[in-house]
Amino acid sequence: MRNFRNCLVSLLLTTLLITLLAGCGSNSGGETKPMPPQTGDLSLFPNKELLVSPAEVDTAQVIFLDARRSDAEYDAGHIPGAILAKPNIFEKDGMLLPSEELATILGNMGISRTSKIVIYDNTSASRGSAGRLFWMLEYLGCTDVTILNGGWDQWKEQDMVWETEPATLPATVFTSEVNPGVRYVTKEYVADHFLPTPDDGFILIDVRTDEEYQGTQLNSTDPRLGHIPGAISFPYSKCFNSDKTILNFKELKILLENQGISLDKEMVAYSTIGHRSGFFYFLCRLMGYKNVANYTGSIVDWGNADPALYPMKTGSEP
Repeated sequence: MRNFRNCLVSLLLTTLLITLLAGCGSNSGGETKPMPPQTGDLSLFPNKELLVSPAEVDTAQVIFLDARRSDAEYDAGHIPGAILAKPNIFEKDGMLLPSEELATILGNMGISRTSKIVIYDNTSASRGSAGRLFWMLEYLGCTDVTILNGGWDQWKEQDMVWETEPATLPATVFTSEVNPGVRYVTKEYVADHFLPTPDDGFILIDVRTDEEYQGTQLNSTDPRLGHIPGAISFPYSKCFNSDKTILNFKELKILLENQGISLDKEMVAYSTIGHRSGFFYFLCRLMGYKNVANYTGSIVDWGNADPALYPMKTGSEP
């Protein structure tokens, strides 16, 4: 009996000691530990290899392209070796430059069609820059392009190495080979298929904010208020977790379906100048859908055209 009591006392003392040690190691003072990245389960994405986390990147084997929108952001800090690739160097008035000019620009940056590329930006704050660049590179025939999940936000959050010195690469030859499976469309195409009502099997998606869609907010580049008649609103910023990583497959699919977006239809996405709609293209690729086109000129192109032929409407209804 005495042996039993001794064992019981020893067990209680051991349990108390473990509890005290655990308490010493816990956060105190009412502070909250930072949550880990909310990436969820990315394994369900059919093309999950298109999205890479900071910890997964083999920095010695890739070319980083910094798609943030200003020199100041890049100069303040960037991933080591990253080349600044602002979206405006590849376009004029929101329209993509001819493929020959793009090839020259990319070659001078040290990028070839076979380069292994990782793109990042400031996620939602960059208004789709990384997605636009991803779409453009696939359009030109690149086959090894990924996007950094969480972008610069997660790179800094995970205490990855960064630098402020500008990086350059030796010039090379970029030989474009336009991929017919990566489509972009014109305002004429949109008008033909979506006015006065969408053709069967087609769906038009406006990925701007609710305010832009409804016509209560006018950007400096917007010629007119509102949206293209028949377009469904799907603000692309809803696709991110609070830590700026991308929602998982199930969450994205539910979001799209709740907005009435049938993924079996031919989708045409637009934004202001095709940046956020380029990101929507990336999401569709990640989810395994190929039937999506980017209207690159978007509202800037449409809004500057004849209102009688290319109308717009305000309000929350398509």
